Amino acid sequence: MIKKMGYLLMLLFVCLSGVAQAASCISINDKDQRAYCNAKQGNGSCIAINNADLKAQCYAEKGQGSCISINDRDQRAYCNARKNNSSCIAINDSDLRAQCNAELKQSSCITIKDKDQRAYCNAKKGQGSCIAINNADLKARCYAEKK
Repeated sequence: MIKKMGYLLMLLFVCLSGVAQAASCISINDKDQRAYCNAKQGNGSCIAINNADLKAQCYAEKGQGSCISINDRDQRAYCNARKNNSSCIAINDSDLRAQCNAELKQSSCITIKDKDQRAYCNAKKGQGSCIAINNADLKARCYAEKK
């Protein structure tokens, strides 16, 4: 009986994770984040993004612009580091700097204090699952990016 329950729980988990993985950018509630996700996946354009910094980041990541037009200093430094595969040292926000270092230098995500951002970072590195993320938009983005 216990083996059957364990098997059923495992089967339920596999089914639920399969449903979650089938999610795409459409599951993201925030309109700008959804447009950004779609643009990154080639299913849309950066022009649909209203937030100026996110739009500039989108264009820079797609090779259609530079990071210089991003007003937020930390986001601009993050964008430059990712685009140029350079240092993350100019980023003041400790979580964003840790995420940047984890992405670019293959270092650990463990120093990211925000639990959801840490889980997202681990999932992007293949060291965890999107299911550990509580924030619905970030979880949807994670699954969309893993497709």
